[in-house]
Amino acid sequence: MRAGGREFPVYLEYDEQLGESYPAYPDFEEHPEYTNDGRPFATAEQESCPHCKPKSAGKPPPGDCGGCGWFYREQTPYDPIGVCMCDARRREPNPGEEERE
Repeated sequence: MRAGGREFPVYLEYDEQLGESYPAYPDFEEHPEYTNDGRPFATAEQESCPHCKPKSAGKPPPGDCGGCGWFYREQTPYDPIGVCMCDARRREPNPGEEERE
């Protein structure tokens, strides 16, 4: 899956209790990843952070990143991996840190 100029592998994992497979997306909360300009990657299903904002004025704050106004999807409106565009969550790259392409 492609997002923010990077590619992330998505594997199918099998749930024996349900008897079906499901996609296993990267855990960006446990293992944060950032774009070259310091924006954090997120999955649409991860829980909203304290900086979340509704996509439309007057709506309640979203419960997940996919419903957040800061969540940017690169290819389609349903991409499960995106980039958080909130400046409060942006980090400055460390000097000498390698940029990934």
